[in-house]
Amino acid sequence: MGKLTIDISDELIKLFPSKKEARSEAKQAIVFDLVRRGKISKGKAAELLGISLWDLPELLAQYDIPWFDYSPDDLKHDLDTLKELENKGKKSCRKRRSESSWAPCPVNNG
Repeated sequence: MGKLTIDISDELIKLFPSKKEARSEAKQAIVFDLVRRGKISKGKAAELLGISLWDLPELLAQYDIPWFDYSPDDLKHDLDTLKELENKGKKSCRKRRSESSWAPCPVNNG
């Protein structure tokens, strides 16, 4: 493992309970910045930090990094697709009911 030394003012170091805690948070900040910029995966981040992937979402939240990278455009596209599928399902259900005495249809609870 390589070693990198960064000079940090005493004023900043005093904000942490210990130098060990300052080192740990500095490492997290670097790793999560790389995640945010898409340079490394979340799995790689967990590996570099020596934590379980299951523990990662809580730390990501502290850095305002979403667990899922889901843009507003992706959401709109998926909602449009769901509406389209729902409409197709309703048409299919009406057709099956007219052709048969019994045909189950999806229940709309909304």
